[in-house]
Amino acid sequence: MIAEEVKLEAMDIEDERFRISEDLDPVRLEESLRQIGQLHPVQLFRGEHSKLLVICGFRRLRALRRIGGLSAWARIWSASDCDALAALHIAIWDNLSHRDLNPLEIARALASLKHLCSVPQETLVEKYLPLLGLKPHKNVLRGYLALHSAHPQIRQMLQDGRVSLSTAERLSAGPRNFQERLAQVFERARWSASAQREVLDLDEDLASIWECGPAAVFDQEEIASTLKDERLSPFEKGHQIREILYRCRNPRLSAAKERFLSERKRLELPASVRLSPDPFFESARVRVEFDITSAKGFRDAAEKLQRAARNPALEGLFRLTNDG
Repeated sequence: MIAEEVKLEAMDIEDERFRISEDLDPVRLEESLRQIGQLHPVQLFRGEHSKLLVICGFRRLRALRRIGGLSAWARIWSASDCDALAALHIAIWDNLSHRDLNPLEIARALASLKHLCSVPQETLVEKYLPLLGLKPHKNVLRGYLALHSAHPQIRQMLQDGRVSLSTAERLSAGPRNFQERLAQVFERARWSASAQREVLDLDEDLASIWECGPAAVFDQEEIASTLKDERLSPFEKGHQIREILYRCRNPRLSAAKERFLSERKRLELPASVRLSPDPFFESARVRVEFDITSAKGFRDAAEKLQRAARNPALEGLFRLTNDG
């Protein structure tokens, strides 16, 4: 098929049904076109409308338009040569030929295959998930299809690495108002990937206990106040909110931990000696750990432990673990 020069005005660049790329404006593409021109033809599809649809080359065409280009080199596929599924295959393989797709691009490709081309779920799982580097499992497909409908803020946070893929999938599976509220929360507070999972688990539990929507949990007065506190960094907000959620979800356990910390502080042990109960106070056991780097440090810690052994607070500390 021969490439030909086609005027940009003859193309429907706004119709993105075959689009795969997430980032439509790569930083260096515009400069590349200015310096050496268009290296590869875009692929166009002559559909049911008068204008030509773009199969692949969205980024090149957008950059050409920004620098004042009037036309582009293109290959034109007719409906008799290429149906919608074949056009989407061209778009997918054009991208896979020179790079790995990111999660949002994979989600877009799968959604287009399902909704635009009516590809059955079994085929999506068995054929297209492996093609896109994923395990052929229906739950994987479900997660990526949900991701395609993610709120724009959630999409951007995933792109920026501020939320994990599993968090983005989980958020995007919820209703729109939930996505919008949680996007606002994640914009202001930061957590590690494991902490994100814990926060969302606590949110679900509290929503069930309080009989409210998951988004409403973050409207709790102490959480809302923490999110608004400009003195705190995003990570400090995240830490405090996780503590609040945990305390609300486990009030008795949280109270026991606070009392344990209070009694431990009264023992006046050095930082090199750590005392900790079983995670859920499931036994009377207290773990004692040392970080000693010298003989003198060892003697100092031993003296402090002897002093702590005579401290009445020690009895209170073990009463807590026995009560647990």
